[in-house]
Amino acid sequence: MISREHDLSLTIQELSNVYEELSLLYRMSEVFSFLSIDEIALRIANEAINTIGVRTAAVLFLDEKGEKLHTKVSKGDWDDTRVFDKNSRVIWKSIDSRKAAAFCRLAETEHRGFMPELSSLMVCPLIGKVKVIGAIVVADKSSREEFYSNDSKLLSAIGAQAGLAIENAMLYSELESLLLGAIRSLVKALEASSCWTAGHTERVTEYSIGIGRVMGLEKEVLEKLKISALLHDIGKIATPKEILNKNGKLKPEEWIEIKRHATLGAEILVELKQFKEIIQSVKYHHEHWDGRNGIFGLKREEIPLMARILAVADAFDAMTSDRPYRQMKTKQDAIEEIIRCAGTQFDPLVVEAFLKWVEHFTPQRRVSVF
Repeated sequence: MISREHDLSLTIQELSNVYEELSLLYRMSEVFSFLSIDEIALRIANEAINTIGVRTAAVLFLDEKGEKLHTKVSKGDWDDTRVFDKNSRVIWKSIDSRKAAAFCRLAETEHRGFMPELSSLMVCPLIGKVKVIGAIVVADKSSREEFYSNDSKLLSAIGAQAGLAIENAMLYSELESLLLGAIRSLVKALEASSCWTAGHTERVTEYSIGIGRVMGLEKEVLEKLKISALLHDIGKIATPKEILNKNGKLKPEEWIEIKRHATLGAEILVELKQFKEIIQSVKYHHEHWDGRNGIFGLKREEIPLMARILAVADAFDAMTSDRPYRQMKTKQDAIEEIIRCAGTQFDPLVVEAFLKWVEHFTPQRRVSVF
């Protein structure tokens, strides 16, 4: 009877451990979606501390040569300045074996000089689909207990999920850099066709991101806003060069041709299905808040938010840049013009964010429309 009760107790404990591990895996798969590398690393450290009950956690990344480990994120008693080469066997044993390794009572072992402030630690490699990316280290359980097999299982579960998540985030970051590089090359080729628009796109991108940050837009939206700003004038690639470079006032029919660039830009990008919101921003960035004098007659919230931000950023740069048909305005004159058009051409909330941002952009006096 006693033996049966003991076996039952062990089974219940094992089921509890399995449930804890499955819950951890599910929670992490939910948490890691769409996070940046830095955000994933921070979540890993927090998850390790909360799940295993330790006072210290650190996420280490391998350098490009795969010979040294640098600290990406840490919590608790950890020396962020340390670089761990292959002589740091406490860390590298786990990397080489691709398994979790625990070191209890460090002061009583050959590794007692590793980090004197730590009593015990456990290391687990972060492994992607192909290679080791780094390691996660936890140290000193809050209960002052040693690390047990279940702790090793939990840390391994965190490491497995985190390794794949970080690898995916790295691939996404590389693809994003490639995409932005291709877009910037395309924009430079476009701006090279007109001596009047050089640098315009980069400035509009800078202004748009500044306004978006003041408005508290999430990182994912800011990334879309950046691409929208970089592509907002892409339709001008189909505008005749003699109009773009005309040294004098444009005729009404030439203005109509210029205004077509928003529609043409959307048509050029239409096959990029994942760019739906970006295409809408490019298409509608010349709409007016009150619905008058725009191209499509959209008004207020019918106009996508990113398009409303682009409208202000685009107008500010256009007014503060020389054009063949007029001289540029001073920054203060351009600010006052944007204020004057708040509620008619521009979304008042976007103008308010623009004014907060422009305070840091220009030392000239702040003028409020509200």
